[in-house]
Amino acid sequence: MIMCPLYPFHIIILYFCLLLPLLLAVVEGAESLAAWKVSFSASSIGKGNETEKLRELTTKNFEVYCSDCVQNKESIYKLELKNEDPRIASMESGNFTQNDEGLMEMDISGKGREWSISVNVTGTFLGFTSIRSKVEETVKDGNIHAQPSEKPLHLTVTRSKAKKTASKIFGYSVAALISFAYINFGCALDLNVMKEVLRKPIGPAIGLVSQFIFMPLCSFALGYIFPWSSPEMRLGLFVTGTSPGGGASNIWTIMFGGNLDLSVTMTAVSTFAAFFMMPFWIYVLGEVIIDGTQIVIPYMKITTYAVMLVVPLMIGVSIRKCLPKVADFMVKIMKPLALFLIIFILVCGIWSQFFMIKLIDWKIAVVGFALPWLGFAFGCLFSKLCRRERKDIIAIAVETGIQNTGMAIFMLWFTLDHPAGIVSACQHLVCANICHIAFVINRNNNDPSS
Repeated sequence: MIMCPLYPFHIIILYFCLLLPLLLAVVEGAESLAAWKVSFSASSIGKGNETEKLRELTTKNFEVYCSDCVQNKESIYKLELKNEDPRIASMESGNFTQNDEGLMEMDISGKGREWSISVNVTGTFLGFTSIRSKVEETVKDGNIHAQPSEKPLHLTVTRSKAKKTASKIFGYSVAALISFAYINFGCALDLNVMKEVLRKPIGPAIGLVSQFIFMPLCSFALGYIFPWSSPEMRLGLFVTGTSPGGGASNIWTIMFGGNLDLSVTMTAVSTFAAFFMMPFWIYVLGEVIIDGTQIVIPYMKITTYAVMLVVPLMIGVSIRKCLPKVADFMVKIMKPLALFLIIFILVCGIWSQFFMIKLIDWKIAVVGFALPWLGFAFGCLFSKLCRRERKDIIAIAVETGIQNTGMAIFMLWFTLDHPAGIVSACQHLVCANICHIAFVINRNNNDPSS
């Protein structure tokens, strides 16, 4: 018996010969689509001046162009447009509309070598999204070949004009109240007490490490431990972590029997440190958070606004030195002002930014709960390891966990372009409100000395 000299490779060669026509068809189909040049009429929509912005419930138009689009008569062709976040915008073209997943498919079989399709896009909620295109060819034997576009179309949807007015009122009110609060804080600073506390600077040093090393790194890590959060929310969480201790921390320190002198000194030290530590951290890790997004961080603007907050603080210090009676009166209204600021941000923030409720779900609430309470835990454990007394431990823990709500909102609101500023501020509002609500519940259910 004579065996094939190619045995046993003749079986492989036989199968290859049978598959060769199919492989040639696949290659030919891929090559025909590879020559298609599909593009958008613009790289982005919604950026620029007032006439170029895409506001909620307004519509803009863009074109999808195709050149060198040679079709095979025996194939079926369709154009797919995919909206990455269908909550932000909706598309329509003639009788075609996007589905709940943000996908819109259009039959383009029989079109010529050069063609274009007009698409309307309507803003539905503020935020960022992208539209990607893809052409699919279904050949006679049922195989499908796809050719995606090289670059997406970026969409930026901003607030409606009615919401913009309410947001401006809230934003400028917060800025005015923060400035007044900083004047009051400057009046409350007793330089002699601060000198006495700083003679043994262990407490303030623990607070500084907790506030500006642990909290920024913790907030950065939380943004990636919970991967479902958007870059805007991550940035808001990170800016919250880089913020100094707030005036509310002094109030809660008193309520829970902590060392008020240490708390006030730590607030002063962290406030002055924030003027360069916030820009530093945002510069170091901010770019990592916004990598691949449409957000632009204006570092110079952030630094300028941080330094500007020194002015009302120094005005307060000057009033204390030159007009002590006026300073004493300002100190008397400091606690009610801090309480009013918290209530104002909570109530008026909900009134003017009620639409932001759509951005908040249980996952955002979990992150908002985790950051301040991890700060409390770290401040408490670190100060215990350093063998601080109980009053100091309370002051350090509270100062670490409670951030300056107004300063973070001020920085996000006035430095970032909208809608990034609004969306990122949402995460900070969640952190602040959950923290204060939890403290109120704890205060009502427990004895301060426990």
